[in-house]
Amino acid sequence: MPSLTRTVLPLALACALLGGCSSLSSSTSQADTAGGNARVPDAGALPAQTTETQTKTDSTLPQTPVVDTQQITRSATMTVVVSDESAAATRLRAIATAHGGVVTTENVVSGGEKSYYATSTIVLSVPADELDGALTDIAAVGEVTLRTIQSTDVTAKVADVGSRITTMRASIARMQELLTRAGSVTEIAQVETELTNREADLESLLAQQKVLAQRVAQSPITVTLTRVAVVEPNPVPETGFIAGLKAGWHALKVFGVALLTVVGALLPFLAVLALIGVPVVWLVRRRGGARPKVSAESNRPSGEDAPTL
Repeated sequence: MPSLTRTVLPLALACALLGGCSSLSSSTSQADTAGGNARVPDAGALPAQTTETQTKTDSTLPQTPVVDTQQITRSATMTVVVSDESAAATRLRAIATAHGGVVTTENVVSGGEKSYYATSTIVLSVPADELDGALTDIAAVGEVTLRTIQSTDVTAKVADVGSRITTMRASIARMQELLTRAGSVTEIAQVETELTNREADLESLLAQQKVLAQRVAQSPITVTLTRVAVVEPNPVPETGFIAGLKAGWHALKVFGVALLTVVGALLPFLAVLALIGVPVVWLVRRRGGARPKVSAESNRPSGEDAPTL
C-alpha cells in the first residue's frame, strides 16, 4: 500500500494544484492511465479515520448562501445650512440613534468668528431600509442646499465572491484528503503549503463577502453643516448740524492723531540733530567772536606803544 500511494499521490497533487481534479474518481482514472493496472482505493476503501475527518471538516465549514435577490448599496450626501453647528450635531446624533444607526465620523467646528467660514462634517450609518426616513429627519435640521443619493448594484460581485468561496472550500477539502494520503515528509510539506495558501485565500474572500454584506445592509449619510451668513444692514448717513459737528470733531481728532504721529516720527531725528548741531553751532560762534579781536591788534601802527596804565 505505501508504494502504491507514492505512485499515485504526485499525479493527484498535480491535478489538485491545476484545479482540474474535481473528485477522487478523476485522480483514480489518471493514475490508471499512467500506472497500468495500479489502482487507487476509492472513498469507500479509505480508512475509517480519514472518512470521519473529512466528514467533520465538511460539517464545520459554513455553507455559502445562494444570491437569489438583488443586492443594492445605497449612500447619500447632504449640505445643510444651520445657525448653530453644535446643536445641529446633537440633533443628527439623535436621528442616527432613532433610526438604529450610529455616527461613524464627526468633525464639528463651532464658536468664534472663523466658524462662519468653516464647515462641519458628520457621517451617519443607518440600516438601508431606514435611509429615506433618516434623510427626511435630517432635512428638518436646517436649510438643505444639496442632496444626492447614490445606488450601486453589487449582485454580480456578491455572486462572484460566493462562487469563489464555494470553489475554494471544495479545493481545501480535497487538499485535506490528500494530506491524509501523503506517504513521505516531502509530500506532506507540499500539501500543507498549498493547503495553507488556499486557507489564506478563503479568509480573504470571506472578508470581502462580509464587507459587501455590510455595504448592502448599512447606508452611509454624509452631512455637511455650514453656518448662516450674517449680513449687517447698511448704515443710513446722518445729516444736519449735529451730524456736521460730529464730522468736524472726527476730522479734528484725525488731524491731531496724524500730527502727533508725524511729531513722534521726527522726534528721534531731532534729538540726534540737536546732539550734533548744538556743539557745532557753539564752536562756529566761538571762532567767529575771536577773529575781530585778532584783526584789531594787527591794524595798530608799529611805532605806537601800547598805552600804559
